[in-house]
Amino acid sequence: MEIGMGKDYEVSGLPASGRQGEDQKSGFYAALIFFVWPLLALITAFRNYDSSWGKNILWAFVAFYGMSFAIGAESQNSDIVRYVAEVDYLHGIQMSIGDAVDYYLQSGEIDVLRTFIAIVVSRFTENQAVLTFIYGTIFGFFFSRNIWYLLERLKGKIRPVTILLIICFFLVIPFWNITTFRMWTAAHIFIYGLLPFLFERKWSGAFIASLSILVHFAFLIPVGILFAYIIFGNRLMIYFGLFIATFFVTEIDLEVFNTFIESYAPEIVQERTSGYRSEDYVESFREGTGPTRVWYAVWYGRALKWAVLAFLVILFVKGRKFFAENKNWLRLFSFTLLFYSVANIFSTLPSGGRYIAVANLIALALITLYIQNREEETGMRQLIIAVTPALLLFVIVSVRLGLYSISATSILGNPIISLFFSDEHISMNDVMKMIL
Repeated sequence: MEIGMGKDYEVSGLPASGRQGEDQKSGFYAALIFFVWPLLALITAFRNYDSSWGKNILWAFVAFYGMSFAIGAESQNSDIVRYVAEVDYLHGIQMSIGDAVDYYLQSGEIDVLRTFIAIVVSRFTENQAVLTFIYGTIFGFFFSRNIWYLLERLKGKIRPVTILLIICFFLVIPFWNITTFRMWTAAHIFIYGLLPFLFERKWSGAFIASLSILVHFAFLIPVGILFAYIIFGNRLMIYFGLFIATFFVTEIDLEVFNTFIESYAPEIVQERTSGYRSEDYVESFREGTGPTRVWYAVWYGRALKWAVLAFLVILFVKGRKFFAENKNWLRLFSFTLLFYSVANIFSTLPSGGRYIAVANLIALALITLYIQNREEETGMRQLIIAVTPALLLFVIVSVRLGLYSISATSILGNPIISLFFSDEHISMNDVMKMIL
């Protein structure tokens, strides 16, 4: 069984040229709606997910979100504050190309993209809205394409559980994660190349996925896993055993890990990771010392992780024959298990849990396509009922976190309003505080 490209257009018997014209016409109207009320245009795009223009409306909405970005009270310690301050600082400094290169070399950064954007933007303005608009535009392209990669491959009438899984996929690394632009943009670039490579055997996808290193050095690990998979290929039984075993790994030997990094990693990588690998910092992380969080802030991520575990176990138990007969599916499943295994191990280190988010994105792509495009198997319905509360918890808390940077303008306004109130955006979270 091969995955199709989504449902066909059904425009009352029109020939192909007529269907294309109808699609272009509806896309034009959607663009007009966007300039009046982007949120309504976004809803329209998802209702017409089989259109040629839907993904571009999502892309435009994320760019608009960047334009109307709000740094709320709870976002004051996020990376975005430092990024904005850097552009403000650089704007007051005269720079030649040589000065810009020296600045990058002295910054201690391995990544290229973010520093390049900061220098270029600072030559014209120190305005936060311009910087976050560019972030939103870059992030939004890869984000929208990854969402639509799934939507275009859904066959038949969309099931309620598929809608819930698509929402979870949307929220694992949502567009409001531009507050930590480098890591999460790199994640979507990685996925953007990875899925076509695994599912369609497009080698250009592996190259694109490798470019994620230029956005965040931490993607040396995911790209390394990809290269390892290319070498070792599909080893479903081995990867599944490793996957299950790593769910019970509580910590990795820090001394061995540090010895490996200091023996083989480039000096600049050693310097950039030294803080994360220090014994005191790791022990503090493992002991759970730090700010106390409410229960749902702790458990919403775990709820998704264990739901994904349950789905992958069922897929392995019930679908091994199907995977053996369909190599594209087998590649996606094998890599998912391998990547999740490594992510589980790294999650015992500070900031290593970020790889779990990437693993969940890959796993949810597989699970969503499998559940929608395959006949329901014995035990799957019961599993869906059992994990639905966990998935709903993840959705609710994730959306709540988005309110820290989604402004009232993003929800109620439009690009024209955003231009006039570029310095006065207030987060929905702060709006709620004032109301309540």
